[in-house]
Amino acid sequence: MEMSNVWLRTIVLFLLGASWLVDSAKYIIGKTANAGAFEVDFDDEKRSLDLATDCFEGKACPPVVILSGRQVGTIDVRNCQEGVMYTFVNKGDLDAGVVLQHEGGLYGSKGIAQFGVGTCFCFKDSTLMCG
Repeated sequence: MEMSNVWLRTIVLFLLGASWLVDSAKYIIGKTANAGAFEVDFDDEKRSLDLATDCFEGKACPPVVILSGRQVGTIDVRNCQEGVMYTFVNKGDLDAGVVLQHEGGLYGSKGIAQFGVGTCFCFKDSTLMCG
């Protein structure tokens, strides 16, 4: 019986000590090359997002993309990086939401309200799956 108490204490101490593993990720927010959450500005004309070129020159967008400005309606997204789970934040000026989809909408879409958050996964061949 005493041996099982030792194991129980060991497991409890391990779980308490490893609790830092479940903390959420923290990103630098901005428009610099080291930002983990990049702000992309939209105007009335911009209706697409290229994850390979729309963030910073020579570097693909990070996993968190903040949509700011006057975006409305459907945004076609292209050139995602295989294996990345993207998080999109709608920090738009307009109270209407947006719909994100792989270019052409073949692999689902994700509606995101103003100040809302949505996720999409990039599968093989830059297939952005939102749903």
